Amino acid sequence: MTQAGWYPDPAGQPQTYRYWDGASWTQETTGDPYAPAPVPHPAPPPPVAPQSPPPAQPPPAPDATVLAPGGPAPGGGAYGAVPPPPQAPPPGGAYGQPPYGGGYPPSSPPPGSGGSGKVAALVAAAVVGLVVLGVLAFVGIRALSDDDSTTASDDGTGEPTTSAPTNPTTPTSPTGPETSPTAPDSTTPTDQQCKAGLPTPTTTPPKGATKVSGGRLTIPVPDGYEADTQYSSAFTFADDFTPVQKVIEQNKKTGWVSIYGVGALRKANGYDDPAQAAETVMACMAASQDLYADFVGRDPVSSGAITIDGKDAYQVTSDLRIDDPDLDVTGDVAQVIVVDTGDADTYGVFVTVVPIGDDALIAQQASFAPQIRVR
Repeated sequence: MTQAGWYPDPAGQPQTYRYWDGASWTQETTGDPYAPAPVPHPAPPPPVAPQSPPPAQPPPAPDATVLAPGGPAPGGGAYGAVPPPPQAPPPGGAYGQPPYGGGYPPSSPPPGSGGSGKVAALVAAAVVGLVVLGVLAFVGIRALSDDDSTTASDDGTGEPTTSAPTNPTTPTSPTGPETSPTAPDSTTPTDQQCKAGLPTPTTTPPKGATKVSGGRLTIPVPDGYEADTQYSSAFTFADDFTPVQKVIEQNKKTGWVSIYGVGALRKANGYDDPAQAAETVMACMAASQDLYADFVGRDPVSSGAITIDGKDAYQVTSDLRIDDPDLDVTGDVAQVIVVDTGDADTYGVFVTVVPIGDDALIAQQASFAPQIRVR
């Protein structure tokens, strides 16, 4: 059975997630798949049984307006259609999310009906049971409050201990195999690391610029590229991120670009040293729906300590693969270099992505690092 959690909205709304409570879709939506579970709405009180059944009514006379066989069904389209008869949901669909088809899963069937006397008896029994449970709970609480003993903690401090709350589960990659959601481990980047940056450049490069700067780093604009700050917003882990781009593929539906860019990483956002920061940024990129909506996997290429303009740095290079039927490209060779510029609050970050299989652009990328300068 698929676990409760946030999953892509079955209505197909982009960047929207709807909550699956383990049995049915709820009304709550969000743009963040890592959001906490919504607070459940209280169940309505049980209906009060009527004192006596209403007198039987004769069947209505035939109405000339009744739809003929094969005519239109009542109701509207998705979310407005008359729901199908209650039934158990089919096995989970692709992506590991709960199944759906044309709308929400059918709600649970209403409880079976019975005589008014039987319903009243059940209600009375439930009320008596609640009263008994309330009395027992009150007695138990009084007994506990009169006990002056202290439960020892595992660390020997004499203070009671409690278990830490667990992280909510997250949906699997949209194009990955059908699996149950898994809790993030220690290598999973946090939202603060991936999304707490302020990527808008502090300075917009002029048209035809031959150099761009950001985060105390400066790079030359490679041949065939041009500065274009409209791509800055996708690099949500960085501050002051200034990109240059080259169009690789374009069609009526979508496109693909190669990027070089520089910016800053705030240490307070969870970046401890250049090695940890470079690996974390690569993980943030792989998980970004803005950068790789059709991400299917990552293959490490190389990593290690390097020197940039006399400063200690660390580089990570990986193949980030995608599967988009509307594109010929299969992903990017991505490189992240984090530089200790000497600033007390930030590191410099350099990012470049070039398409997998383009030998000329990959060779240009591999030889580019010595051209990075620290301001």
